Amino acid sequence: MEEVGFEKFMELGERHASAGDPDRAIHYYNSALKLSPAAPAAQRGLARALSLKADKGAPVFRVLALEALRKAAAAEPDSQETHALLIGAAIKAGRLGELAAEYRAKLKADPENAALKKRLKDIYVVSLLENDVTVPSVGYKPVFFIKVFFDCVLLPLGASIIVAANVMPKARPSLMIGVFIFFCYAVYRSLVWFFSRR
Repeated sequence: MEEVGFEKFMELGERHASAGDPDRAIHYYNSALKLSPAAPAAQRGLARALSLKADKGAPVFRVLALEALRKAAAAEPDSQETHALLIGAAIKAGRLGELAAEYRAKLKADPENAALKKRLKDIYVVSLLENDVTVPSVGYKPVFFIKVFFDCVLLPLGASIIVAANVMPKARPSLMIGVFIFFCYAVYRSLVWFFSRR
């Protein structure tokens, strides 16, 4: 009896996935992975079959599809197709924020990695386009003395000058000073927001 090889299992998996039979497709893709555990094409096929299974009313399989695509991405880190599929699977599984955090952690270890930067940007673009998708911020916070200076000194000072300039006629010449201070505070808050999104 002829032994069934990797390519035959992949063919059978593709055939059953296209026919809408995720159970048999999962079986054949898993068989292919037993022969070649690191094969990204088999992991992508398995992820497709698992997604089909999830579409039939078993949402837990979305997480399994995501894990299969993580393995495919690890096997071929430069594949744009795999990472696009990974982001799509993360959205369906409700794990996009988790994926973004994972990419950020990798970027900290390799700050010059252009591919990781692009993938993070792709995730943020998707999070802006999808109303029900949110990506948590990095959680950047300014150092304590800067926060105290801007929040507890500069903001109250600017607000006090503006109020005084509107209440006391003699203080009106200082109105622009108050407005300038308030503008500086607004710039500070904008910068904090910007860096918290990176």
